[in-house]
Amino acid sequence: MEPLLGAKIGCLFALLALTLVCGLIPICFKWFQTEAAGGRHHRVLSLLGCVSAGVFLGAGFMHMTAEALEEIESKIQKFTMQDRE
Repeated sequence: MEPLLGAKIGCLFALLALTLVCGLIPICFKWFQTEAAGGRHHRVLSLLGCVSAGVFLGAGFMHMTAEALEEIESKIQKFTMQDRE
């Protein structure tokens, strides 16, 4: 196995572990438990949930947009090549 490949795999697992740890930290705090939420606390948690959903949707759409633009560009080039012939 190449040294660079080993470093990439190590970074991949380190990133996975860091993501899991940081994602599970809020479970330890009572403030983030929705059962105990009420009033303003509940609205703040709802707003945070909406923001995080927006971030994931935005990231997904940006990813799909880049791939779609590449595909559209290749189709346009193919179409213009056929028109020239």
